[in-house]
Amino acid sequence: MKIVFIYNKRPNSMLTHFFTGSSCYHVGFTDGVKFWDMHEIRRRRNWVGLYPLERVLLAECPVDVTAQYLDDQLDTDRSTYGYVDYMLFCLRWAYHLVGQSTRNAGGVICSELVANDLAKNGWTTRFAEVPSPADLESAIFGRKDALNT
Repeated sequence: MKIVFIYNKRPNSMLTHFFTGSSCYHVGFTDGVKFWDMHEIRRRRNWVGLYPLERVLLAECPVDVTAQYLDDQLDTDRSTYGYVDYMLFCLRWAYHLVGQSTRNAGGVICSELVANDLAKNGWTTRFAEVPSPADLESAIFGRKDALNT
């Protein structure tokens, strides 16, 4: 299983780059045939042809995440997409100015879903607050905006 990092879609990438330092705006998992991610709810789609390959970076999962596990999550996870959570990244700097972490409004964004699934499968990396795609990218690749560096 690989983690998929998706870049360079306007205006999504411009906004995420401005607020997080990376143009990575979406993450999910692929086995090369299917793609699992968070949209309105968890979903699974056909991977081939879904995104232009020049806008994608693939990384080996740091732990064993199986297609069976991800399919089981489709049937049992009740999470919904966190639009408010995603918008709070715009205010992350303000929260940090007063020594606070960005609050969680209760939804789940794509990078949080991936980080949670990795953790449930044994990954020991933890984040102090809801991880942005850039935070997850930095934890996996050791840098932000890995496609554009």
